[in-house]
Amino acid sequence: MAQRIDQRQQAVVSHRMTFWGSPSGNGAASWEYTGQKWVVKRPDDGNPPFQRTVRCEECGKALSYAVHSVGTTRRRRFRRLLGAYAGLAVLLGSLAGFLTLGDAGTARTVGTVAAFFLGAVLGWVCGLAAAEEKGVTGHFVGWPGPTKHDVTLVEPPPEELPELVCARCGHREEFPQGKHYRKGFVQKHYRAAVSRLENHTCGNP
Repeated sequence: MAQRIDQRQQAVVSHRMTFWGSPSGNGAASWEYTGQKWVVKRPDDGNPPFQRTVRCEECGKALSYAVHSVGTTRRRRFRRLLGAYAGLAVLLGSLAGFLTLGDAGTARTVGTVAAFFLGAVLGWVCGLAAAEEKGVTGHFVGWPGPTKHDVTLVEPPPEELPELVCARCGHREEFPQGKHYRKGFVQKHYRAAVSRLENHTCGNP
């Protein structure tokens, strides 16, 4: 899921503590990181990225990052999504070609198989990069793999809104909740739910 991008937001700069990953189930591995807080302040749209330096508290290295504006970050994410869809198109096209090979020669078969794997890798890498795009570049931030240093945006806690329940008849109005929704989206639907609750026909007057 794409990360939320704001003009100013909390982040954590992390240092990888282990060289080898620890098994975490289903053939996956995990690495231990230790982090320090960092406030990401973005330039206004249309301005060049801010150049920021953070000194890692663990190893003492000065980490130089470019912090992009909200608009630039969204465009970067869109380009990576295009790459992911292009990889998917190549994968599906090569799969269709493989199914219709028939008695095709070896060269065509090898080319089709190579295109299949190329599309799969392109789609996977670009898809992960789009999901991890945070508008901070440098030291391989946002690309797949356990990099030595990483930057993680801290999601604000979801806003707790009171339940909408009629005290007389128990009628309940639902509205979308969760940190994966934008704040404005939740507030809009919450106000609409409040209006519906005020205008509902109560079964126990």
